[in-house]
Amino acid sequence: MSFRYNNIFNIPEHNLVQQRLTKAFFLRIPGLTSAEKKLLHTTIEQMEIIAQLIPEKSNIPSVVTSKDSYEQVLVVVCTLVGKQLDKEASTCIQFIQKYISHQVVLLVEDANGFRVNVTEKRINQKDATKLTIESYFTTGTLSKLYKNELSTAFYEALNFTNLDKTNLELLYKSYIQAIVQFNAASITGTYQKRSNARTAQDMQHLEQIEQLERDILSFTSQIKKETQLNEKVQLNIKIQETRKAISKLKEALSC
Repeated sequence: MSFRYNNIFNIPEHNLVQQRLTKAFFLRIPGLTSAEKKLLHTTIEQMEIIAQLIPEKSNIPSVVTSKDSYEQVLVVVCTLVGKQLDKEASTCIQFIQKYISHQVVLLVEDANGFRVNVTEKRINQKDATKLTIESYFTTGTLSKLYKNELSTAFYEALNFTNLDKTNLELLYKSYIQAIVQFNAASITGTYQKRSNARTAQDMQHLEQIEQLERDILSFTSQIKKETQLNEKVQLNIKIQETRKAISKLKEALSC
């Protein structure tokens, strides 16, 4: 790992570990699929834990309930072979978050850029030693070569000094909040620090926009296959209505 991510995160030195996360660790996991093994062998170059935030080192209390476990937060970097970030980032995120049963701030990188991911994980009700992923929050690709106004504001939000350090749950949710607001800013053009309640609302708006954009792709595909003019007209009307709904949601994000 050559890119200095802690220049962004500013995590205190006594929490830094810089420990290689080996492929052998994952290959020993029972039930690994052939696709996951191929991902390890051909797509992922290396993985590294760059920081471990635990109560003993950070003086930040853990939080454990019947549903949630925030006993430690790991910051992990996954380096991809070649320039595959746009193509393979999502697959690598799902793989690593699936098999690390802790709260993880995950950076997936290639030579030119990186994406930041966090998840909402809950204790698996069938196996309390495991965490089940409920939601993913991932940025678009950030450049290693330059910064702009939005990325600068985002990096400031990720800075350890600006996180809620009441406990590890609120600290991790500070990372979630930063990513949600960055994704909202990527639409509105302005990064705004929001309350927890407003962040939750923005999360819903972003999810709705993503779903509506998928709906437009589906309607467009149906038009190409449709032979009846009347059906094509109806599908075009649906597309226009969906675009209007997206515009209203974008306006709501800007308010």
